Amino acid sequence: MTLIRVFISIPVPDTAPLKGIIGDIKGMDGVRPSPENQMHLTMKFIGDVDDRKVPRIAEAVRKAVEGISPFEISLEDAGAFPNARDARVVWVGAKPADTLKRIADGIGDNLAGIKFDDKPFKSHMTVGRCSYKKDVSILVSKYKDVEFTRFECREVLVMRSELGPKGATHTVLERVLLQ
Repeated sequence: MTLIRVFISIPVPDTAPLKGIIGDIKGMDGVRPSPENQMHLTMKFIGDVDDRKVPRIAEAVRKAVEGISPFEISLEDAGAFPNARDARVVWVGAKPADTLKRIADGIGDNLAGIKFDDKPFKSHMTVGRCSYKKDVSILVSKYKDVEFTRFECREVLVMRSELGPKGATHTVLERVLLQ
């Protein structure tokens, strides 16, 4: 048995439209931008799991997206967790939030016997992490009601995340295509 760190995500195919907000984050003390080549929407964070359970996780994703055709996602607006005045994470919102939540909740419902992070789903993409609680309200205000980009979601990925001294390395374990 080998433990691996796993999460479920939707890839963002082109991060170029996010250059403005990423550039602003790079210019802020205490906030580091997410690596552009790793930007994704996290649908469910599983955490450490026996690698032999990956096929069961992929099956949970397949069941969750059954009957869902490829659809358009809009990345828009900005916010922060837990809030803009005491931020630890800076995010860009993703719509349609109801469809994304349905997929995320479906994955969770289908993961019987596999532990996962059961925080309520918030439709977003992390674009920055704060080293300490940071007031990012000016940044959030600047990008309120801004649509960054749209793209077609054609797949949901089961990903491995390996933590290292230079950050995480992500590897696709399974691709679940929308039909």
